Amino acid sequence: MGTIASSKPGSDEGQQRILLAARAAFATHGFEGAKLRAISADAGVLHTAMLYHFPSKDALWRAVMADLFEAVEARLAAEAARLADAPPPQVARALVRAFVAFSAGCPELHRIMTGEGRSDTDRLAWLVDNYSSRLFAGVQALAPVASPLLRDPIQLYYAIIGLSASVFTLAPEYRRLSGRDPFAPDEVAATADLVEQLVFGPNDAPDQSG
Repeated sequence: MGTIASSKPGSDEGQQRILLAARAAFATHGFEGAKLRAISADAGVLHTAMLYHFPSKDALWRAVMADLFEAVEARLAAEAARLADAPPPQVARALVRAFVAFSAGCPELHRIMTGEGRSDTDRLAWLVDNYSSRLFAGVQALAPVASPLLRDPIQLYYAIIGLSASVFTLAPEYRRLSGRDPFAPDEVAATADLVEQLVFGPNDAPDQSG
């Protein structure tokens, strides 16, 4: 990430730069490896100014995770609202495709969660209590229209996450193995097609996306 001339994050734009720099740091180095001074430098803000808004690494991490989870929730809510009058199977397929698109646009969420999910820490408990549990509740609502092999909500939850996110989380490996860019629009669409059909089976309904 390029360095911007140091400034005080006195605006939403300045705080957003901090969150983006911190998101990249936590996704790359994990919580323990991320360094606050490096984050403030990448964000182009004074370290003391950053600490005014985010007084500790934990406070900054929580702000990053809240920002990420609220973004995915907003994306899914918008898709559900767009298809408010559609049959439940169509809504379910659209929500999964929206999740794939979000995963492509923001792979840092799954990179961070892969690290956090390995240990039963206070941070993980906070994530589950405040955010993961809500996503899981949404997946539970999809279970009745999923493939018979994925009617168990917890298995469905991790199947959707794994299928939707691994291509983008492991993008460098994907590029070396395939010679293709997983973030290219046609590749994202192909991933969404695959996830949709594996989770719900072939779609015989007319395409009403867009």
